[in-house]
Amino acid sequence: MRSLKHESLWIGVIYFLILLAIALWVRDIPNQPDPFITIQQLIEKSSMGDPASFAKAAIDIAENGWISSANDWIFNLWPPGFILLEASIIKVLGPEAPVILVLQIMTAILFAFVLVLLHDLLQHIYMKRKVVAFTLPLIIFAFPVSRVCLLQPIGITLGEGFAIGFFLLAILLAFRSVVRNALRYAAYAGLCLALSAYFRSQFEILLLALTGWGILLVIALPLTRLQNSIDPKFVKPVVKTIVSVLFIAHATTFPWRAYHWNYQESPVWVFTSSLTFRNSVMTSNYLESIQAGWVVAGGGNLVCRIDPKTCGDTANAKSLFVRTFIRHPLEWYSLKFDVIGKYWFSSVRNWAGVVNNKSTSVDIIANGLLLIALIVLVALLFPRKVRSHSSWLLLMWFNASLFSAYMLIFTVAQFEVRYFYFPKIAGIFMVLIVTWLNYRPMKTEVHLENQ
Repeated sequence: MRSLKHESLWIGVIYFLILLAIALWVRDIPNQPDPFITIQQLIEKSSMGDPASFAKAAIDIAENGWISSANDWIFNLWPPGFILLEASIIKVLGPEAPVILVLQIMTAILFAFVLVLLHDLLQHIYMKRKVVAFTLPLIIFAFPVSRVCLLQPIGITLGEGFAIGFFLLAILLAFRSVVRNALRYAAYAGLCLALSAYFRSQFEILLLALTGWGILLVIALPLTRLQNSIDPKFVKPVVKTIVSVLFIAHATTFPWRAYHWNYQESPVWVFTSSLTFRNSVMTSNYLESIQAGWVVAGGGNLVCRIDPKTCGDTANAKSLFVRTFIRHPLEWYSLKFDVIGKYWFSSVRNWAGVVNNKSTSVDIIANGLLLIALIVLVALLFPRKVRSHSSWLLLMWFNASLFSAYMLIFTVAQFEVRYFYFPKIAGIFMVLIVTWLNYRPMKTEVHLENQ
């Protein structure tokens, strides 16, 4: 056991050094921020609004102990995780600290943990091929989308890499909870799941989707034939893991809901949905006149475009949104599908959201492979050998939640290039896990903690 832990430690160190090298020296997009700039310089040089807003709020908290009334609108639009992390860096290292560099080091550490846990899964298949088991997790970073989003300065300043890293850790820890029949890993998974939501708001939607599918699974399992196809001793660890993960995750997210309930009289995670509904009834000309053409390009004002009589009626935007979608679902999705291809196959150079740079053949090939990965993932979820594993229930829980949550997000919100980054990264990650599930020996299905 000690030798295995020692080996994992060294593997983690090597992964960290590889990831840090990518973070510091690989640039898939030119003219990215200098990792050594200060937080104030980040505000001055940022080409996007979100990183500048995060940095302003972080300085405010570092100087005043909490966000001031002048900036509290930021906490209505974004959860506090990344802002508090930046504020902590300023507080500990001072206002002249190279904040981007520190964040890159932290992200490299986080994803080194992700890769080590993924390696531990895959080594059950490749025990005699250690180089293969070591290399396969790094496939995630073979694609530009992963390098830019998770490690490079322009992605680091958005904080999404931390949300993605914690979410992937949650998946791997949940698997470890089932495989080792040890609920402490489920508790860690729930904590990581909550942390992902604290860093980016869309991961709160994923938490809600996991909750819905988890409740459905726990209720439906005893009533279906599904339970008969799996050894009963494997079902219990999965159910216990799902319940524990969700309990810890919701308990950890409760303080932020309580904060909003206290100050905004609503327990919602963020209040961006009101902007989404408002934009949906705006005319294309108006949105373009206020430099919001990216909303039009991404299919964000469909209510007005489908039913011109609704244009400008912001007072009833939410009800008009629901009514228009229910009455015109085919036209709605037709408009969405007209543009989804250019966003999926977009170059990472289109970082700000609008597809301005034409995709190269390399972009098309890379994004085509990522699309194939999603198709392969779905195909590999249902062979009989896979369905007989206890971990299949866990894998289906996560994938059903991911697909349904992003179906909702892409239906409601306008497309932006970076909104597709996590689905692409998750596709690669899930294919590696489902490969493990397809080829892992049945006799090692569950290792009890006391063995």
